[in-house]
Amino acid sequence: METKRLASNSALKFLILLLLIIFPVSSFASVGSIEKMSGTSYFRQKGSDKWAVAGIGQPVDAGDKVKTGPDGRMSLKFIDGSKLNVGNSSELEITEFLLRKRNRSAVFSLSTGKARAIINKFSGSTDIKVKTPTSVSGVKGTDFIVMNQGSANVFFGESGKVEVSGDKGEPVYLKRSTMTENTVGASPVAPVRVEQGSALEEVRAELEAITDADKPVEWEKAGQLPNILARWNINYGDYLADGKRYTEALEVFKIAIDLTELKQIKAEAHLERGTVLARNMNEPQKALEEYNTVIQDYPETPSAENAIFSAGIVNTELENRQEATRLFKKYLAQYPQGVHKDTVEFFLRFLERD
Repeated sequence: METKRLASNSALKFLILLLLIIFPVSSFASVGSIEKMSGTSYFRQKGSDKWAVAGIGQPVDAGDKVKTGPDGRMSLKFIDGSKLNVGNSSELEITEFLLRKRNRSAVFSLSTGKARAIINKFSGSTDIKVKTPTSVSGVKGTDFIVMNQGSANVFFGESGKVEVSGDKGEPVYLKRSTMTENTVGASPVAPVRVEQGSALEEVRAELEAITDADKPVEWEKAGQLPNILARWNINYGDYLADGKRYTEALEVFKIAIDLTELKQIKAEAHLERGTVLARNMNEPQKALEEYNTVIQDYPETPSAENAIFSAGIVNTELENRQEATRLFKKYLAQYPQGVHKDTVEFFLRFLERD
């Protein structure tokens, strides 16, 4: 009996050893755990349709999801020493995590919100990606922050090198103190230097705090980050247009639109896109689409005045006399003392001639 028991134990040990050789370690154990937390945070195990309140020490594995509330933050630590810090109002899935002796790979899917990836050094090959609905960032021994807001994404390089790809086009590479961004259907913009004292530096500092469970955060200010970035994009788009980088300017204005929910900023960005399309790219019909969006969707904003005037000018150039006349009369009715009053009256006299 004793001989049979020893033989059975030896066979079991051999089977376990064989399985460990064939399959990676992460197939048998969790790939990490929740190291730190603050505020309201949740955890959902792979295959479950219910969220549970998360806790420090909670194991996490491939397929699991975490979610944070408006004041929630957490730090996930993985078996290779890497960390993924999740900011407030975020949802993230550990889609894949594999660690072997000479290679490691992982995919983290950020549905919405903010995250900071701090990837530990590794002697073998690394293929780690952070995905949003409209971007992919590849990480190799580095540290970066990503914020996803709707279809727009903003990336800040903290150290190392980050490859960022969008829905199309070539990837760009982030280094320390640089940023890039993109939105649906667009490649990331050329990296921009984060200068001291700039709005970008302010946003980066806030995102560093938001993705750190130990740091204090002014949540009201943090909630304004998308609007601050959208306003920066309008200014940056003007800079690009002044430098005759018109296609890039259009993309940056579109990112501003996708980042913010503030009607005034959206209206300004649409107006700027219309101006570039009409004046610099000879695309009058596309310009009219932008102007009409402002006129129809944001009539109460200050940008509506310039949109009506600009649409009237473009229709005049296209010899759409009836539509131009309608728009100029609309302008005078709504803005009898408007800044373009004299010019509008001049064009009306011209258009109403026999």
